[in-house]
Amino acid sequence: MGTRENPPAGEIFPLDPAEYSRCRAIWDMDGNREAAWRWYRELAKGNRSIFIFRRDDEWLAEIALVRDAGDPDYTIPSRRAYVSRLIVRPGYRRQGIGGTLVDFLVEKARQEGFRELSLGVDDANTAARQLYFKKGFTQVL
Repeated sequence: MGTRENPPAGEIFPLDPAEYSRCRAIWDMDGNREAAWRWYRELAKGNRSIFIFRRDDEWLAEIALVRDAGDPDYTIPSRRAYVSRLIVRPGYRRQGIGGTLVDFLVEKARQEGFRELSLGVDDANTAARQLYFKKGFTQVL
């Protein structure tokens, strides 16, 4: 998987569960309360790691690594992890932030010993599908 020659300005950092509510800056947590609560529990238990892309303390994007989804199509302990929730705020898309987060997560998964990554994306989300194929993903669930 390649890296960008000129990554976008900003930093990536792991989300502290105590700051989870700040993800509202990126996506509608109130409109997705059940899912938001489920993802928070996974984060708090360490099964999900969320990484935030920020610029000048403004939260612009997030991506998550799930270690065990309870489904071998998505995860296999110590072998396959799941890429979840790549979200870039409107207005900041198509600037390389999503690709930078994917590259970061691929490296993080390698460091944790995972040899495979899976992900899912809606068929209609052609921009995301193109990004994942560009980054070397060969099949998308």
